[in-house]
Formats: sequence, structure tokens, C-alpha cells
Amino acid sequence: MEKSPLLEPKFLRKLEYLSLVSRRVHRGSIRGEHCVYRRGSSLEFSDYRNYQAGDDIRYLDWNLYSRLDKLFIKQFITEEDLTIHLLIDTSASMSSGEKMEYARKVAAALGYIGIINLDRVGVSTFASGLKVSLPPQRSRQQIFSLFKFLEGVTTAGETSFNQSMLAYSKLYKRPGLAIIISDLLDAHGFEQGLKELLYRKFDIVLIQILSEEEIKPQFYGDARLIDLETGALRSLLIDKQVLKFYHDRLFQFFKRIEEFSLERGIEYLRTSTVVPFEDLILKYLSQGLHLR
Repeated sequence: MEKSPLLEPKFLRKLEYLSLVSRRVHRGSIRGEHCVYRRGSSLEFSDYRNYQAGDDIRYLDWNLYSRLDKLFIKQFITEEDLTIHLLIDTSASMSSGEKMEYARKVAAALGYIGIINLDRVGVSTFASGLKVSLPPQRSRQQIFSLFKFLEGVTTAGETSFNQSMLAYSKLYKRPGLAIIISDLLDAHGFEQGLKELLYRKFDIVLIQILSEEEIKPQFYGDARLIDLETGALRSLLIDKQVLKFYHDRLFQFFKRIEEFSLERGIEYLRTSTVVPFEDLILKYLSQGLHLR
């Protein structure tokens, strides 16, 4: 494929050894109950249960019967074909500190991994609501469409995370793996939107991207702060006490996200734009639950 300004060919080759997985699996005893396209076997042995009248005798374990004189049915775990939903925050706050460029590259890398593994991959942007989208498809040609889409993404508007996630949760009957890339800077919170996705059976990876300036502000003295999304101005004197208050509130914010995610089985990863995005993919995300 032709060179993309988003990802270098050398990095793309490293991504070809990875795959995205969902932890949502379905249990059944009938071969072909769920369709699998890219994995070598559609069924993985899980457990036994007692035979019941009407069960498919093809799944009887005759070795156990010869030893125990009792009939048992083999049970299997079947992995569904995976749909990957990339959801990118394009509100105005994402324009600070190169967060949007970072988000583009992360989305491009994860989308590429899905496409080369023959998963369905789609991408949507959101701010005050859902904006533009590239519907999920299973095709190698989706690589070109994905990169072109991401290269054209721009930032604007306020954030309505909860409303955006609610709207997206209702769009697709095939939920799959939702990878949300956002700074999560929304005064109305994030909890309800994530609950809506979970209710619709999405598996969630939440990637929070912040600039180093947002994590560790270094300026002192008189300042006039401008809200990138609303344009509101605020003048204040920044001293050690103000910075301590800011760091305390930021720590509480991070803790809130971490506890919410942990309680609900959401994989949460926070990063700064000073962390090379290649490390985020190859080092940090690969230590998690959904990239291997």
C-alpha cells in the first residue's frame, strides 16, 4: 500500500503481528451456532454437562461413558466475528497540545490491526453529538478509507460525551468492541454514556489522551484562561496553592474514571502526548485485555 502520513511502513509491519480481541464470548453446544471467519477453529472446549434428552449425540463424550457409565455432553466456547468501533472525540478541547494528531495515529494503528485480521472496522467522530462516520466493513480496502477519513478529521464544538455515546449505542445491532479515544473533558461527565454502551453489550476500551500541559501545568502568575469549547474567559493568579488545588481535582478525576471502569470491566488507559504513540500501542495496550 502507498505510504500514509499517519503511520510509517516500518511501524505498520510491527502491527501485523497483533490482533484485537473481545472478552465477550458465547457458550453453546452446537457447531456453527455462531459464525467465525478468521480464527482457525470455531469451537474451543470449555466444560462438560449431563446429557439431556434431545441433545446432539455428536457431542457425547464416549470415553467418559466407558469409564463412568454415564452420559456427558461436551460444551464449547465459540468466538463471534468481531466488529471494532473506533469512536474519536473531535471537540475543540482535543485541539490543544497535539491531542488530535495523537488520537488520529492511535485510531489508525488500532484500525489497521483490525482490518488486517479481517475484522469489521468502522470509525465515528463526536463532539456535541455524533458527527461523521465510516461504517464498519470487513475489507482490506477499508485501510485506505480509514486513513483518508482520519486525515480529514478536524476539531470543533463543545463536548457532549453522554449524548454521543447514547446515540451511537442505538445505531448498531452488532455491538462488538468500542474503542473510545477522548480527553474526557466534559463537565457533564462520562458515566451515563459508557453505561449505555454496556447496556447494548459493547465491550469497551477507553483511551484518555491529555497533553502534558494539562497534567503538569508549569506557569505561574497572572493568567487569563480561555475555554476552547465555550470561549469563556477567566482571569486568576496562579500560585502554588492554586496548582495544588488543580492537581488534587485532577487526581480525583482520574480516580473516578479508574474506579468506574474497574467496577464495570472497562479497560481504561490514560496517556500523555509526550508518550510516543508507538509505545502506547506496542507496550502499554498490548499488556491489557484486548490487544495481543
